[in-house]
Amino acid sequence: MIVAVIRHAKVDMKWKFMMTSAGYDKGCADYDTADVLPVTVRLPETEFERIYVSALPRTTATARQVFADREFESTALINEVPERAGFDTGLRLPMFFWSAVSRIQWFFNVPRQPETRAQTRLRAKKAAQYLSQKNEDCAVFSHGFFMIFLLQEMEKQGFQVDHKRLHFTNGEAVICRK
Repeated sequence: MIVAVIRHAKVDMKWKFMMTSAGYDKGCADYDTADVLPVTVRLPETEFERIYVSALPRTTATARQVFADREFESTALINEVPERAGFDTGLRLPMFFWSAVSRIQWFFNVPRQPETRAQTRLRAKKAAQYLSQKNEDCAVFSHGFFMIFLLQEMEKQGFQVDHKRLHFTNGEAVICRK
């Protein structure tokens, strides 16, 4: 069984450098619906029985570039970990500040974030269990931050993951075998 976990293509969006909390939240929403740029994905010579995409359009757009004529199965189990501003303010602060505060709150399971770290881990576990139970060669188009947790859970399900790290480039495929 081979599962290729693929990070979506680069999103065609330029973030503002300085923004209010409302501006950051709008930027996150805009990012979730933005188009993607062309990408090349290197995959093993395998006939994938199924292709999974997240519920966010950028994974479907990426999968369409790779598997133009195939049908995809969409599941929110492999969505990116959502973000929102860590607090409400009209102050204009750097985008990286908003993102850092959001991820710190996520790490400490602060309920202001749309999903806590505990919820992310549980979702990744469910996704890995689902893929393991399906027992089919498949391609999974997901998201960079979520891939960290999905691949950890896949290892727990007995998959051999071809490389481990905390950052994946757009269009990168991580091959998992069981």
